[in-house]
Amino acid sequence: MKKILCFGNVTEKYKSAIERAMGECKNIAGWESAPENDELNGAPDDFVLLKCDIHSDDFLRHIIAINKKLYAGEKFYLTHCAVCFNKTGNRAPFILTDAACVPMPDENQLTHIVQNAVKLFGQIFGTTRAPFISLISAGGDTNTKISPMLHSWRAAHIDEFPADTLRVEQLDVALDQSVRGEKHLTGKSADIVIVDNINTGNAIFKSLSVLSNDWEIQCFLMGGKSTIVLNSRGATAETLTHNIITACKD
Repeated sequence: MKKILCFGNVTEKYKSAIERAMGECKNIAGWESAPENDELNGAPDDFVLLKCDIHSDDFLRHIIAINKKLYAGEKFYLTHCAVCFNKTGNRAPFILTDAACVPMPDENQLTHIVQNAVKLFGQIFGTTRAPFISLISAGGDTNTKISPMLHSWRAAHIDEFPADTLRVEQLDVALDQSVRGEKHLTGKSADIVIVDNINTGNAIFKSLSVLSNDWEIQCFLMGGKSTIVLNSRGATAETLTHNIITACKD
């Protein structure tokens, strides 16, 4: 059973979402407001840490403080994973990920970003298959504008992935199966889209979630001892309900 630990003001929108989630998911024991001393009164796996009406920076400060205590001096990396569900059914769900706490990650941090996204992919979609991963830079020409860091990371880690599952691509090719066909590329659309800085991630995230009505996006922080739900301020009660249910999966 999971208990929802709420950070910030639990407004009516959040209360409604939590109550709906509890009605649909029998794995939720209840909810309470987070203690000011950043302590978890129980095992980390028993909690889902939920961002309510609180600024993201303040939420992250609490999350980092909690995990510093739980990791007891061990190094840890929190990374941002946005799970994108297409409402029309025209595109399979995928994970968009970048570094939530490090605007420009180095190669070591990028390794944790990828590892956390792969772990979340397996947990949410209940599969052991290797995900198809696309590496995206802000530049449109993947032959000349991919960042040196992303390029060198791929070269160093390519042997760790099954053949033809880790590619440098343009965004349209990564997301659109029909474009892949037009450009004579084999393979499936991306299960995971890795971007090399937080600004690129924000641009893609907001293009999908704000400018388009076709996507529902659920946001998580990976790398902590507990599941961490990073809600957008503009998330609807329905989206919040889905976020909570997804986070409370076994």
